[in-house]
Amino acid sequence: METKGVSSAIISAVRVGVVEQLSSIAKHPFDGARIQDVEKQFIETLGKSGASGLSELFSQNDERVKTIVHDGQKHYRKFLALGRYLTLLGEISLKRGIFQSNQANRSICPLEAKLKFINDYVSFAAAEYICYSLASMTLKEFVKHCEKWTLMKPSEGTAKRVLEYVGDFLKTSGFLDTIQSKQAVSKQAVSLAMSMDSTSVLIRKEGWRHATAATVSTYDAEGNRLDTVYIGRMPEKGKTQAKRLLEKEVEAITKKNEFKHIVCIADGARDLWQFFRKKYPDAIHVVDFFHVCEHLSKLSELFFRDSSDAKTWYKKHRALLKEDPDGASKVIRAVRYRRSKTKEKPEIEAELKYLQRNRKKMNYFELRQNNLPIGSGVVEAACKNLIGARMKKSGMRWTIDGGQTVLTLRSLILSNRWEHFWSFFVNRHFPEFGT
Repeated sequence: METKGVSSAIISAVRVGVVEQLSSIAKHPFDGARIQDVEKQFIETLGKSGASGLSELFSQNDERVKTIVHDGQKHYRKFLALGRYLTLLGEISLKRGIFQSNQANRSICPLEAKLKFINDYVSFAAAEYICYSLASMTLKEFVKHCEKWTLMKPSEGTAKRVLEYVGDFLKTSGFLDTIQSKQAVSKQAVSLAMSMDSTSVLIRKEGWRHATAATVSTYDAEGNRLDTVYIGRMPEKGKTQAKRLLEKEVEAITKKNEFKHIVCIADGARDLWQFFRKKYPDAIHVVDFFHVCEHLSKLSELFFRDSSDAKTWYKKHRALLKEDPDGASKVIRAVRYRRSKTKEKPEIEAELKYLQRNRKKMNYFELRQNNLPIGSGVVEAACKNLIGARMKKSGMRWTIDGGQTVLTLRSLILSNRWEHFWSFFVNRHFPEFGT
């Protein structure tokens, strides 16, 4: 890499910018209000000097020869043309060589062939900033954020094209298979818990449909959660891809560690339990304790007109369910007894059937004795943090592909996989330098 003249370009730009800034500062009294402007000006000054350095670096590494060989054909230098590139330091412009073959109508730019910038415009560092930010912000929010706080000023169109490019890469690159094989498992991990849940998102032309969140977590002997892998999928028939990804995560992690306990946690949704029973018949199956408590609360309201009586009954049987070795059976017997004392109601029968159907998955006392999770709080939080916080902002409507890109990026961040992903992304563009 040629660097001749780069340092002088940076130093020259810094010198001019800093001198001008210090001259302006000297005209004002020293106070906190003025210093906040000084801070921002220093950032801009240093940023502009860095942009000058980048421009010179690009220029130094452009092809200056008269002929080059590209794709087996000789190309001749025809002219210099202005090129613009978006970087973290802002947009830089420079004239670079354009070459053309006598046998080909299409011209080539050797500098851009070396840089491989996204859409021949966006640097990899700028693209990372865009994608990481759009995992949390809308396009409009991101553009306003950049206008206020960053040196680069991307348009909504530029940011959207970068996101689409990275989204296409995620679908075809096989990155998730790679990271699953590389990710380490804590030596303290003795238990594994998996869970799945859904929440509604608004899909263009289709209305509200259920997106899926799934989690795979490891726990130590004391029941402390160590690591969690998050999976987010846009609405799909039968949660097919969500289940497939969950299976692959579990398969990868169980190959690396022999767990004392494997736990499947969900609410009462029958399709999830059919999946868990089929794929993990030997695991401990648990109906989320807090979902069961919601059913107990509803029963208490059906049994008692007086709210204080309902509250007392609910608290008693909630504690019984959690703290008694035979809690599930005792609660079901109590519900049957109260039913015999109450006017027949279809709602009571439905709630009783729910408890009876899930009795074997309600051994909360034993689970707590073994420091195992009894609730699906992790995946419910994922529904809110992974999906809801980004996908349910006011007025938001999604396409399946656009929403999936955002969900996958968010899952990489929450799963502490971002750095692995971006290194993989860059290395795929420069395989000759990849590790």
